Amino acid sequence: MTGIGFIDGILAFLMAICTFFTGLINFGTPTVTAGVELVREEQFMLNEVAFAGQGIATDGKYYYTSGSLTAFGVAGLLKFDAETMECVVMNTDAIPSEYREKYESDHIGGLGYYNGLIYASVENDAEDYNLVITYDARTLKMVEVYEMPNELLPDGIPWCCVDVKNGYLYCSQFNNVNEILAFDLETMELSHVIALSQEVVRIQGGDAYDGVLYLSSDIGDSNDDIIYTVDVSTGEVTELCVRSLPSLAGNEAEDLTVYPTKDGAFLHVLDYDKTIGVFLRHYKITE
Repeated sequence: MTGIGFIDGILAFLMAICTFFTGLINFGTPTVTAGVELVREEQFMLNEVAFAGQGIATDGKYYYTSGSLTAFGVAGLLKFDAETMECVVMNTDAIPSEYREKYESDHIGGLGYYNGLIYASVENDAEDYNLVITYDARTLKMVEVYEMPNELLPDGIPWCCVDVKNGYLYCSQFNNVNEILAFDLETMELSHVIALSQEVVRIQGGDAYDGVLYLSSDIGDSNDDIIYTVDVSTGEVTELCVRSLPSLAGNEAEDLTVYPTKDGAFLHVLDYDKTIGVFLRHYKITE
């Protein structure tokens, strides 16, 4: 017994309460600065919340999400049909016991997708042993573990993503980010460092598309969160938009994934509303 069934029961009860109160309380309408427009949003329910509050990636047909219940020693992955948002595969124990015991790894953060594999950033509580673990996108079962250079990631590895066009995996530390690390996808060895034109803070996630890196920044106690773009050839940082997300207890911007959908959405962002749960918000760029 792993206790997963008991945890699921608790989560189901808590989320039923949250769902009830969500219908009674209106915290306000999410807004975004000019040039970007909210297209739609979904709210995760029941036990899905626990494994959808950190990372997200997509292959165009499915969304893949991650999340952790560190108090219970549980970290998992979910796979959703992108059209119906129905969960089709769940792995509720995604960090190998070897690494839980060796490094006390307990947290799965941002995700990337490439060529049938999910790339997941994995930390421990002390943020001094950083991993990237790959999973089979069909089954969500582990494929390979890569130990990342801790000296280059002194503030953890909250996210990673894949630049399919250029053949790199990108990641950075969490706070006071002045550079992006680029690893060769074939060897997973460090290829080069992208020096940023300005420092960015509290980076929770990122994704690359057509030579541009999109970064999700959570501004601490503020309900205003920023999405930046980075030209990966020059390191030039641009503020794409500020998202204002009203919440009674605060909102934490999480990972994002980038993919054009039929309704015009391009940016798909996870948000953890500390009052009522996890949302997936879809935005299109209008300018």
